[in-house]
Amino acid sequence: MSKYLRFLFFILFLPLFAIAQHPLLDNFDGFQQDDRIYLRWTFSSGSLCDGTRVFRSGDGEVFQQIGEIAGICGASGRPVIYNYIDSLPVPNALNYYRLELGNNGFTTTVLVDFLVSGEVGYTLFASVSGVELLIADPPAREGVAQVFDLQGRLVNQFVFNTRRIALMDNPWHRGAYIFRLTYDNGSVVSGKFIR
Repeated sequence: MSKYLRFLFFILFLPLFAIAQHPLLDNFDGFQQDDRIYLRWTFSSGSLCDGTRVFRSGDGEVFQQIGEIAGICGASGRPVIYNYIDSLPVPNALNYYRLELGNNGFTTTVLVDFLVSGEVGYTLFASVSGVELLIADPPAREGVAQVFDLQGRLVNQFVFNTRRIALMDNPWHRGAYIFRLTYDNGSVVSGKFIR
């Protein structure tokens, strides 16, 4: 299965995985804060295992152990929350995480998008879909993206509500372009890129 199809599969079916991560867990999720990824999971009341190992992958196929919480996990009379901080996630990519709960097997995979901004607050990169823009700390949630050629002609315009924005699709002509993101709160982020 290609990387794109795996990503699409996880995005479409992620809500199903969030409900049933593992029979011993009530939940398992992660998020980016500053330059780290925070993982959090809750053992159900009465669930026990011998040690928890944390695994990470940059492609969703090959996982490496990055941490371990030794000893008995969970408690017989109450839910127990655990946290783990990944201080070296794969930059500007989806990070795939799973837990091994003692001899009780692995959880399903949790995906966390880790974005590192450049000096001006964004990073541009080529992707399967063309050119993508990553905003590490957006000034608002939603806005309008515009792409112009160097003659000032509008070549693409759309509404966005994510930190990862596909600016151009592959069929567009090669050349230099200017982008402008106008957020709902009036903030503007702009720059140039070459396709």
